[in-house]
Amino acid sequence: MLKNIKSLYKNQPGVVLRMHAKPGKGDELFQLTTNLHYNGDPDGPVDWALCRSNEEPDTLWAFEFYRDDESFTRHYSNPAMDEGHNKVFDLLADMPLRADVHIVSSNNTSDTTANVVNEKSLYKNQPGVVLRMYAKPEKGADLFELTTNLHYNGDPDGPVDWVLCESNEEPDTLWGFEFYRDDESFTRHYSNPAMDEGHQKVIDLLADMPLRDDIHIEASNNS
Repeated sequence: MLKNIKSLYKNQPGVVLRMHAKPGKGDELFQLTTNLHYNGDPDGPVDWALCRSNEEPDTLWAFEFYRDDESFTRHYSNPAMDEGHNKVFDLLADMPLRADVHIVSSNNTSDTTANVVNEKSLYKNQPGVVLRMYAKPEKGADLFELTTNLHYNGDPDGPVDWVLCESNEEPDTLWGFEFYRDDESFTRHYSNPAMDEGHQKVIDLLADMPLRDDIHIEASNNS
């Protein structure tokens, strides 16, 4: 992370990516994409994580957040980036999923933080989950408010790093990344019946069942 950059702030622009590597090319994809984050581009992402699907090890999930809208635009319109991006495409089994997003809330956007002091953040192999939810028509604001509030429910096993993002193209679509202290906390959180009531309230706001993939971090701006 760059020094003095405000991290994971409300309305910070970014992108969510999912890439399926060709069979046996997953490790190469993770190595290449990690290296590309250290290419010296001053407009590159200031907060990012590359995550591997637990169920599909050749599937990469990523979030990248940029300093501001201008940096985001310059980065993606910079022809010097094309060579690296083309090398990534050569490793993929199909076209990547991409959603341009902006942050609605995160563990850094409230005075009441879910982070524990001195907690390791976005570290290699940290367990987590990626979520995509489609709200019912005109229920997007309710969905974001509810899911934000649920991150402050006092669960000691809840996520220590999390971010909820709104799709720029589909404002009723929520993308979320949540990362937990360790595998044991992750398991306890999702098997805790006290969480079911809140999760059911979320499902009641959705147009269909959410996409969920359990993941772990391979690389990030903190690792």
